[in-house]
Formats: sequence, C-alpha cells, structure tokens
Amino acid sequence: MGGARLAAVASRTRAAAEKLAAGRHAKAFGFDELPRLLAEPDVHLVFVNSPNRLHAEHALAALEAGKHTVVEKPLCFGLDEAEHMCAAAKRHKLVLGYAENLCFAPLFRRARELVRSGALGRLLFARQVEKHGGPYSPWFFDRREAGGGALMDMGCHGIEVLRFVFDKPVVRAVSARLATVLHGEKTALEDDAVVRLELASGATLVSESSWAALGGLESRLEVHGTEGTLVADLTSETGLRLTQRDGAQSRPPVDPLVDHGYTGELSHFLAAARGAPLEESAEDGRAVLELLLAAYASAGRGGAEVALPFRPGGAAVPADLWRRA
Repeated sequence: MGGARLAAVASRTRAAAEKLAAGRHAKAFGFDELPRLLAEPDVHLVFVNSPNRLHAEHALAALEAGKHTVVEKPLCFGLDEAEHMCAAAKRHKLVLGYAENLCFAPLFRRARELVRSGALGRLLFARQVEKHGGPYSPWFFDRREAGGGALMDMGCHGIEVLRFVFDKPVVRAVSARLATVLHGEKTALEDDAVVRLELASGATLVSESSWAALGGLESRLEVHGTEGTLVADLTSETGLRLTQRDGAQSRPPVDPLVDHGYTGELSHFLAAARGAPLEESAEDGRAVLELLLAAYASAGRGGAEVALPFRPGGAAVPADLWRRA
C-alpha cells in the first residue's frame, strides 16, 4: 500500500519482531520495550494486534505517547477499559480506530447501500454467518489471553457487520446460546455461538459464529425485508464468473485482502490519521463489546434475554459470565 511505511514492530519476543521487520527497514522490539517503540519519531500510527488481554494496555500506552491508534477486534475485555480508551483518545485529540475489516468488504458495503436505498423495504430479519475450523494460534484457546472463544473471535465480526449494514441501530435486548462442540480437549471456551439481537424497531438480527465448521471459512450475510431478500457471500464464490466462446466456465481468482476488507480498512485508517472522518471508532468497539458481554450473560442464564443497556459486574474475563453458570 502507498502512503505509509512500516517503521517499527513489537512482539512478545524480539526474535518474532525481527522476523516481521526483516527486509522492511523497520526496527524491532519486544513487548517489554514498547516505550522505546512509542518514542520513535517515525511512528505516527500504531496498530494494536496483540492478544486480546493486552489491547487496552497497549492502546492506552500508544495514545499517551501521542500516537494515532487502531485496535484489532475485540476492543478489550471490559467496558471500563473501553471507556478509558475512548476518553484518552478524546483528551489527546487522536484517532482511535476499531479494526473491523468486514465493514470495509466491498460486498457488505454494497449491501448497506441497497438497504439504505429501500430496495428491500422494511427490515424483517437478517443473519450473518462467520465460521471456520478454529484459530491459528494457541492463545485463542486460553481464557486469560483471549477472554472468550468463538464469540469473542468471530461473533464480534458478525455483530458489527449487522450493526454497520443497518446504520448502527438501537438494540433492545440480546439472547445467546453457546457450546463447546469440537475443541473440548483444548479449551473450556465456546467454539459455537448463536446470538440474537432484538432491535427497537421490532426486527431481529442473528449472528452465528463457530470454530467447528471444518469446510473452510464461511462469511455470509442475508437480509430479508418486506420487498425482497439480499444475500452477500464472501467465500462460496469469488464473485466473478467467466464464460468463454467455447462454453468453458471458470471463476477467476480475486484478491482476498480486498474482498475481505483489509486493504480498504487500512486505507481508511491512514486517511483518518490525516484528518478524514473515522468510520469505525473505538465507540463502535465499545458498543460491540457491550453486546458480546450481554450475550455471554444470556448464555449463562440459559439463553434468557438480557436488556440493553447492560453493564456486568464481577467478571474480569468476558466468557466467565457464561462459564461460571
């Protein structure tokens, strides 16, 4: 991508940082050297991609050092942390973005345009599916590091895509069912989750997320309205179909970094750091976190509805709202 360069990398070990920085003329640091990275004059925008437990700590350090910051999903573990992060960004007049790539996926952005245009009429029901066979790194299975399982990892995508497509609607109540169906030998966290968001308008949004779908990544949105149905599927096809004169058909490959919103997301945050309006902010991350916490609480109550606004007490790890029940 143009308009920026990698200036520095920090990782849990210096060796891991050096591996990523190699060949990019970037400096390498361990997490214990984070103040040195943040003191670098060439660092203007910091991306917090560390394990979930460290998001708030690392983001607050970057903001206090005067750096624009983008935090990978989920924003953090608790609403107090989220609000401290938002307040720090406002106090220092800095960008604090929420890295939800699917809000920059071209198909989902087009879906939002169609919904806004009234092509589907009045919204009745929408469903987003975000599933695969399990995470790539062991820390995702650790409740202390990750804070939760498939709901924290995948459900945050579905919930924010649904909020995004429908212009961040008012959610009246949340209900959820969680289970550990495939990875019980690795974790006590949930690997399958279904969350229902009941809107003030009377419509229902459903997020299905899972680490137990072994057929590969699924990322699909369907919207049902009084005047039509819309389906946007990022993974079942490439979106391109070529039919040639001799009758041969093929689906030419496309760039998944574009299709899944990564390049659009990064371009947006670079523009925001230069003064453009911020589309996915820490306030959005805080809103998603509140819904995730309500979903864990609902699952801990046997799927009973949890009214919004919701602020839990007594659970330092989000999944414990479910696990302790």
